[in-house]
Amino acid sequence: MSNLSSFLVRRATQYYPIRQIHLTRCFYNQRYFTKKHEWVELTDANKKQNEVRIGISDYAQRALGDVVYCELPSIGAKFKGDDTFATLESVKAVSDCYMPVDGEVSGVNEKLKNEADLINKSPYENGWLIQAIVDEKTTNDITKNLMNENQYSKFLETTEEAADH
Repeated sequence: MSNLSSFLVRRATQYYPIRQIHLTRCFYNQRYFTKKHEWVELTDANKKQNEVRIGISDYAQRALGDVVYCELPSIGAKFKGDDTFATLESVKAVSDCYMPVDGEVSGVNEKLKNEADLINKSPYENGWLIQAIVDEKTTNDITKNLMNENQYSKFLETTEEAADH
């Protein structure tokens, strides 16, 4: 094998795993956003097909400022879409979080009790608020009724409503 062939093989295999991880992440962790800046992520944790994770967007956490306290619901609480499910207190203001879909709380981010600033540091990875079980119809409606990441970015650029939360 020539030096050039050997070099090309090493380069091709060097980048293959990175692409594979990236494509998998995009497929399984698609986030959908509301006009009030909450997000929903479809998860397959613990093989629960109808479980979603919910939090606030990066835009919302920047608008709030440093989050110092959050009040989360108890497990088993049921909420309809647009119900207030959590309250975030920052150095600037107190803000309600609105449930983006109908569902029953199946988990809360316990880390936020002692580290509320995770919402600012990592709103999509470590700063999520709750997990909820939703029915099959709601799961199907998420992709139809909420904005995907590209649509949400355009929403932030083009609407004055983006400032409301």
